[in-house]
Amino acid sequence: MSDLVTVAVLLRPLLGRRLLAVTEARYWYDDRPETGNSGLIHFWLHFEEMPAIMAHGCGDLLKLTEEEPYPSYDMQEEGRTVVGPVQPTDPLGEVVGQCLVDVGLVQGYSMVPAVGGIVLRFERSELLVAILADEWVCQPGSIPERLRQHLSLSGWVGTPSSTAERQ
Repeated sequence: MSDLVTVAVLLRPLLGRRLLAVTEARYWYDDRPETGNSGLIHFWLHFEEMPAIMAHGCGDLLKLTEEEPYPSYDMQEEGRTVVGPVQPTDPLGEVVGQCLVDVGLVQGYSMVPAVGGIVLRFERSELLVAILADEWVCQPGSIPERLRQHLSLSGWVGTPSSTAERQ
């Protein structure tokens, strides 16, 4: 699901919960992982007492669903996809253990009002997760100036007057 209201409904119950773990699906070739955002295929956020939330990028749309991680798989000569815990030094790994305070809904580079990303606001940090032209943007902080022509903040899930709730 990628429309603003549906994503807000999915994410609102996560507010105030601790992120216990992040699982990633990463592309490997020649027994080495493709590092950085370019090797990231999917990821799952595991919050306390909640189902896993899978993040899937499609073009400029971020699709979020309640779904458990799938198993790793081999693609023969094309490499393999390895599913497992994210590295602690990865931006997704750096927020593990923190409570989620709010979620900003980010409008992507699309004519349809749809979610192109989210800003996860934790106790001690923020993390931007977005998809642009099938490429992940995953970095500390909010939307940087260089991406503001493609991404814009639509509102916050935890704020009653959020744009996401008015649509």
